[in-house]
Amino acid sequence: MPSRIEPFINNNIYHIYNKSIDDRIIFNKDCYCNYFLSIAQYYRSGSTRLGYSQLSKLNSAVLESYLQKINDRKTFQVQILAYCLMPTHYHLLIKQIINNGISHYMANIINSFTRYFNLNTERKGPIFFSDFKSVKINSEVQFTHVSRYIHLNPYSAGYIKSYKDLKNYLWSSLKNYAYGTCNEILSTKDLMMLFNNDRERYIRFVLSNAEYQKTLNITKNS
Repeated sequence: MPSRIEPFINNNIYHIYNKSIDDRIIFNKDCYCNYFLSIAQYYRSGSTRLGYSQLSKLNSAVLESYLQKINDRKTFQVQILAYCLMPTHYHLLIKQIINNGISHYMANIINSFTRYFNLNTERKGPIFFSDFKSVKINSEVQFTHVSRYIHLNPYSAGYIKSYKDLKNYLWSSLKNYAYGTCNEILSTKDLMMLFNNDRERYIRFVLSNAEYQKTLNITKNS
């Protein structure tokens, strides 16, 4: 992965996104979505020393000790604040914790997912464009609006017919914000703090812009 002209800054939040090279449908099966989210959780830690696929070779005692270490928040190189998987692309809202955290993190999950996808589809070569896109979040307002944009994607792109069903979209973090359900991948504290930890208030904020964002998407693609 080419080095960035402008490095990521610790304790700053970034909107990270990328799409498949040939608009190939990628996240259309549960196995691919689950694998992506599993490695998104696994590679958060800067203490990972094994590829995700190697975990199955460890005996139960060693595996338990190893996972306990990498799930310790003190080892995290990034935090995931929001995410959404779409058939041809992904969106992540990430906070960098340590130097080069985001670059290392993204390289690990994309390399791991590409190997897994290619093995299961009997293909070779990259899946995503080599340079993922990134936008630095410069204010609390931008933070909340980008999180809303990410969570509205399944509806604005037409994959969900009613915006009321967004809370039940499996491959988005909105369900966790809506229902307060546990998610080992996600860190909700930063975003919920801006809504006084009121889940219903945040969901109203997201859904209130659903029709407008869908109209913008239709206009952009027309």
